Amino acid sequence: MFIKKIFFNANDKVRIIWRFLSFILVYILLSAPFQIGVREFVEPGLLRSSLNRVFSLLGTVGSIYVQVRYIDRSSFHKYGLKLESPWMKEFFIGCGIASLQLTLFFITMYALGYLDIVDYLVTSSAEHSFAAGFITELITNISASIGEEIMFRAFIFYVLFESLSLVVKNRMTSAVVTCVFASQLFGFAHYGNDGATLYSSINLGFDALTICLPFLLTCRLGMSIGMHFSWNITQAAIFGFANSGHIPKASIISSSMPDNIWTGGDFGPEGSVLLIVMDIIAVLLILLWRSKNNINHWVHPEVLDFDKTSQEQ
Repeated sequence: MFIKKIFFNANDKVRIIWRFLSFILVYILLSAPFQIGVREFVEPGLLRSSLNRVFSLLGTVGSIYVQVRYIDRSSFHKYGLKLESPWMKEFFIGCGIASLQLTLFFITMYALGYLDIVDYLVTSSAEHSFAAGFITELITNISASIGEEIMFRAFIFYVLFESLSLVVKNRMTSAVVTCVFASQLFGFAHYGNDGATLYSSINLGFDALTICLPFLLTCRLGMSIGMHFSWNITQAAIFGFANSGHIPKASIISSSMPDNIWTGGDFGPEGSVLLIVMDIIAVLLILLWRSKNNINHWVHPEVLDFDKTSQEQ
């Protein structure tokens, strides 16, 4: 009986700490063998980069599957992964919002004289073609976007939210505080990237907060994944900016900018002081969409009532 209490709560559900640790363990067990195999048998290059990202995504998806079916005993709906018509529409709306943000940033930098267009259809190395590099960007960024949104915007969100709800009885307050904390956690997860600073990490955390808003409103990850994916592709593979410190393998436009607070320097637009302006634009567009769709809540009832969303829908 004592042992059971260590692993299960009063509702006979696996305790939050074990759910978190099991998620990490399953992720490692599912992805690590393939990633080790890739390092052993695939030469450094585009294929290795793509495979590593794909296997990382498979590990994340497999881990959330194990959570839903056997550990958390909840539903894919709870984690925003019920793929239905609104989900897909919101994905493309998210893509449009992020593309507009980066386009405005590009135009602003060009108008201020901080940006020079160097060339078109360029690659980071002469060893691969533009097409191969661009396809690699698509594969790695869609894999990273889906995996990171499942991890931070859904799974870690609920781990923190359910933990905080044990102390703070107002679930609305708990959800908002959790969203802020999880978003900053996402920002500091990129602190080790090239060009990262304390400011860029905090900045990226506020950007993640913007991406979290659609999930709070809909209990779906469609728009969040769309914003994340389109942001990465637009800034890197289209405009040639650094993507959280990473140089794109290929980009439609090769642009050159000085290293200052306006451009974001080596870290890219996410390190720019203008990111907050771009995020305000995104929030306004999301709120306009909210109004057009007659959404009257700020946090979806099914996000707040995670006990009910633990039933398969």
